[in-house]
Amino acid sequence: MRRAWIVLVGGLLTLGIVVPALAVDNVADWTLPTADGGTVVFHEQLAKGPVVVSFWATWCKPCLKEMPQLDLLGGEFAGQVTFLAVNADNTKSVAKVPAFLAAKNFQNLLVPLDTGGLVQQQLQAGGTMPFLILFDAQGREVYRHVGYKDGDELELKHEIEMLLNRPAVAQTASPLGKPAWAEAVSATDKFKYSYNTDTEREIFENWLDVAYQFGGFRTGLMLRSEAPNEFGERGNTIEHRFFEFDAGKFSLRAGHFFGIFGRGLVFNSYEDRVVKVDTRLDGLTAVYRDDALTVKIFSGTPSIQPVDIRGADVEYALDYGLKVGASGLTYRPDDYEGPDGGIHREWVTSARLSQNFGPGDYYLEYGQKTGYDFDPLTDEADAGEALYANLNLYQGAFSLSWEHSYYKRFAVVANADGKTTLNRPPSLAREFTWTLLNRAPHNLDPDDERGHNLDLLYSGDNGWTLLASGATLQRHNGDPVYDLAFGSVQKDRLGDFRATGGFGYQDSEGLRQTVVAELTWFATETRSWTLQVEHQHVRLGGGYGYDDGAYDVDWFKLEYETAPRWSFAGVLEMNNKYAEQQDFGEGSGPFPAAQITYTLSRGGNVGLWAGKRQAGYLCSGGVCKLEPAFEGLEVYGLFRY
Repeated sequence: MRRAWIVLVGGLLTLGIVVPALAVDNVADWTLPTADGGTVVFHEQLAKGPVVVSFWATWCKPCLKEMPQLDLLGGEFAGQVTFLAVNADNTKSVAKVPAFLAAKNFQNLLVPLDTGGLVQQQLQAGGTMPFLILFDAQGREVYRHVGYKDGDELELKHEIEMLLNRPAVAQTASPLGKPAWAEAVSATDKFKYSYNTDTEREIFENWLDVAYQFGGFRTGLMLRSEAPNEFGERGNTIEHRFFEFDAGKFSLRAGHFFGIFGRGLVFNSYEDRVVKVDTRLDGLTAVYRDDALTVKIFSGTPSIQPVDIRGADVEYALDYGLKVGASGLTYRPDDYEGPDGGIHREWVTSARLSQNFGPGDYYLEYGQKTGYDFDPLTDEADAGEALYANLNLYQGAFSLSWEHSYYKRFAVVANADGKTTLNRPPSLAREFTWTLLNRAPHNLDPDDERGHNLDLLYSGDNGWTLLASGATLQRHNGDPVYDLAFGSVQKDRLGDFRATGGFGYQDSEGLRQTVVAELTWFATETRSWTLQVEHQHVRLGGGYGYDDGAYDVDWFKLEYETAPRWSFAGVLEMNNKYAEQQDFGEGSGPFPAAQITYTLSRGGNVGLWAGKRQAGYLCSGGVCKLEPAFEGLEVYGLFRY
């Protein structure tokens, strides 16, 4: 096995050696598939001129406000500037992206899919969205902006015009006045400090990402500081240390790495700083790409589990937008050794098929697993299997998106980082742009879950957007896990206003019925007021199992934004819970809070939050984390050096 692995890596190296060096020294190249079935190579876009890269996701409300403005700017600067709207939806929601784009009918945006988050890490986005960078034709950062407020596009337009109007003799000079060595270094610092006035407890966490790029070589690390973290732990640790070599078609990375095969059915190693997930591997990974073939291989060990894992993935593009692929992983799940010297070796394999066919697209993947690690109390294998299917259809302003999942004994390396698995099959529970609707927790269970999801979307030229969504998830014995019925309507402009409303029904550890509404008044081009109102009726136990009574929650937010710098918000939450329904340390309401955020001109922000909030779940990509009740203040920020 080891000899075959060495031969394969050696063969890929041989192929890579003949590839020309990178065209741009100061910025790493990257390649991503696009939502319409194509491929985007970053350096190829730079060869055409300046490039705008903006990260967005379907669950990010400011992102959805920014997208139409980017499309308008893309039309205004067509032929001069390329606009890449890089989608950051993970495996849970990426299936909805093509249907969303088809209904919105954006004409001037290329939409690469960064489902594994690899480009986000490369550009040090830090999980913040929207996150926008303007590159000049030499690949240097001219402008960077975090977040979006109505009117931010005016500053971006100004920066583009300044770049395009620069004299030819100034094109080789650093647009930010940096020395030559600094152009090869990128560093981003993200921090959060909180002080609980009730317990007088402090928490401080800091993430410093640093990378150095020269030609086809790139190295970097992340310094994580905790003084202390939420669990009372203290320390400074070096994480995400790596060394990369990129020769165009071939790339090699040693050290810590992340990755994804397909849509994560077999393998998805990733970081999420919101729910504190980090399933990085330490080892070696290599990728070979040409026009039709992509090959990925790796050998690595998780940060917590002492398991050596080998993996490979192959995808080939055929005619008519058809792609076929296969994935495989192998590892020893335990130290078992039989009388005859035999061992337990886990094999996880899958095959997939996808196609973009004009009025729609589909994705189908089926996997099998040996199953030695399912039940540690037996020496017998308990085989697992998984099936995921997605179909999107579009017609004019209408789109339909359907998903089906069937996961049975298919967790790969449980608790790889102490929290979650090394695979992340698509979860069919929707993530919302509304606060109370996201409080219905659902943790994906790749060992025992099956279900369906259906979305219908209309987005017309008249500014109306209508969405209807439904989902049902069950255990294999028929026990219900999660049910959803949701509908929303939005009007982009009603004079000087934008209006949105919706209703949701959820059954997940309690029955929740929610009404939401938002109204924005555009006072000027760069100043706006937004009122958001949400009401939720909760009955614990839902109709399945126990019943611990009902309560109501009301959530209000009034926000004033002045682009491109300031945002001021006041939040008030109230409920009528009685003592037995309150979470630990929650106390009684009301829960008022205020927040101020300032966006820095060089691509960062700093903010202050003060007030009181009740306990609730934070969910991302099928992983949920309970945030305890809190009263005090928080200071947070993101700095780009």
